[in-house]
Amino acid sequence: MEIELTKEFACKLGIMLQSKLIWYKHFHPFCDDIIMEYEEPPYWIIELATIRYQGAAIEIVNKYIHSEPFCTYYNHTHFDQYIACLYIKYDRRELSWASFLMEAGQYADGCEAVKEPCEYFFELLTHYEAEEFNIELEYKQRTEIQEKFQEEILEVQEIYDVFREYFRQYVKKEKEQPCKGKENGA
Repeated sequence: MEIELTKEFACKLGIMLQSKLIWYKHFHPFCDDIIMEYEEPPYWIIELATIRYQGAAIEIVNKYIHSEPFCTYYNHTHFDQYIACLYIKYDRRELSWASFLMEAGQYADGCEAVKEPCEYFFELLTHYEAEEFNIELEYKQRTEIQEKFQEEILEVQEIYDVFREYFRQYVKKEKEQPCKGKENGA
């Protein structure tokens, strides 16, 4: 997948950062590649390449999104993409089903722009808890969410797959570096 450094992409990147689907081990190698590729890389990418703190990374991306020329790229689909990010985290077993429903409900309540209201997620959670976290009910609810957010999940997954490759590069590079204690004969 070829990534274009547009504000639309930055919005998606911001959502992925806010949901903690990606972090510096994902975006540092990406930024390094952009810096190497471009004769004059975008300043926000240069800034992002040096940041480890998630909050600062989000701030850099948002600063770029809201810079001139001003555009209204943030729309309801980006809010739905946050739910897709949470779903991918659930699918990767980073979140339990109950945690996914709770976080999705809290996010939907906070932004009030997701295609399903917060009550939808909280009702699913209440039912799931009442059924004592029944695996069959989880599968049924998961299938329902997957169908409702299919487009957003596929869109985010495509970008996430690119960042997973960068994450693998980062981890591989980290493993190849000798430990500091071993260099000194310790």
